[in-house]
Amino acid sequence: MNVFPDTLPKALAKNLAPVYMITGDEPLQMMEAADQIRHACREAGFTNSERYQVDNARSFDWQALAMSGNTLSLFGDKKMINLHMPNGKPGTEGASALRNWCESAPPDTVLLITGGRPEGRFQNSAWFKAIDKAGVTMQVWPLPADKTAQWIRTRLAANKVTASDAAVTLLLERVEGNLLAARQEIEKLAILYSGQSVGPHEVLVSVTDSSRYTILDLVDAAFESDPARAVKVLDSLKAAGDAPVLICWHLASEVRKVHAVFSRLDTGESMSSAMMRSGIWKNRQRQVGKVINSRSRIFWLRALSDSSALDRLSKGMADGDLWIEIAAFVTRLSGKKWPLLRSADLPR
Repeated sequence: MNVFPDTLPKALAKNLAPVYMITGDEPLQMMEAADQIRHACREAGFTNSERYQVDNARSFDWQALAMSGNTLSLFGDKKMINLHMPNGKPGTEGASALRNWCESAPPDTVLLITGGRPEGRFQNSAWFKAIDKAGVTMQVWPLPADKTAQWIRTRLAANKVTASDAAVTLLLERVEGNLLAARQEIEKLAILYSGQSVGPHEVLVSVTDSSRYTILDLVDAAFESDPARAVKVLDSLKAAGDAPVLICWHLASEVRKVHAVFSRLDTGESMSSAMMRSGIWKNRQRQVGKVINSRSRIFWLRALSDSSALDRLSKGMADGDLWIEIAAFVTRLSGKKWPLLRSADLPR
C-alpha cells in the first residue's frame, strides 16, 4: 500500500504492517516518517531493535538479515529491524531476499527500509511490488513552493506562532528547498515569539538565508511560468558551484521528454501513458501536463532546437557566454518570447 507523509499517521493508527519502505530525496520528511513508524512500534511493544546498513548490495550479508528475522529474542520481545540502503538498490540477491521476506514475513517483527531514490523504474520491480503488497511504501519528494508555504503555516501554528502572509513568503524565500533549515527557523521563532504574531520584520531579525535549490527546482520554476524565480534559482546553483554542463543536460533532458510525449500522443496514446513512458513520473505529471497544454508544439520544437544549441555551447562547440545563455533559455522556457540575439552576437 502506498501512502504519503501526511497520511502515514492515519495508516499507523489502524495497524502495523510487517514491512515499511521509505525512499526519496527530501531528508526531513523521510526522517520524520521513519521516526513516526519507530514510535508506533515502540508503543506496540516492539522494544528490541536492530540496524543494518547496505553500503554495497553485493557484499552485504542478506542471509544474516533473514536469520535475524527468524530468530526470536531471548525474552520473547517483539523486534524492529532498520535496514538502510543509501542508494535505494538491493541488487539481485537483495531483491530475492526482500521478496522472500515479504512472502513469509516473520511474526512479531517489523522491517523498516529507508534509502535514497533508486534509479530507473524501480516501482515496476518484483521486489518493490512485493513490499507494496505486503506492507507500506512511501516516496518522498521535495515540496513545491506552494506546499512548502502551507507546511510553514502549519508548523508555525503547531508552535503557537501566528504569521502574516508577508512573513510566510519571506520565510519561504529564505529556506526554500531546505525543510531541515525551515524546521530550525520555525523552532527559533517559537522560542522568541510563542503565542505572538510575527511579520516580515521578526523574520528578517531571526531567520538566516538557508535556501537551497536543485536543478529540478530550476525546471519547475520555468514550467510554472515564473522567470524571476527561475533566474533566482539559477543564480543560487551558480553560487553553489553546480556544473553548467550538468544544468544544460538536465534542461535538455526535460525538453526531450516533453517532445517524446507529443510523439506518443500522435500515435494515440493517452496523456498519462505518454508521460509515464517518456520518463515523467506521477508526482510531476500534473505540472508537466499543464505546461504541455498551455504552450504550442512550435514552442517546444524551438525549445528542443535551442537546448541542442545550449548543449553545443556547454561542450565548447559554439561561441557565447554559457551562463547568460542558460538564463535566457530558462526565461524562454518560462513562456517569454524567444529573443533573436544571442550572447555571441552582443558587442564586447
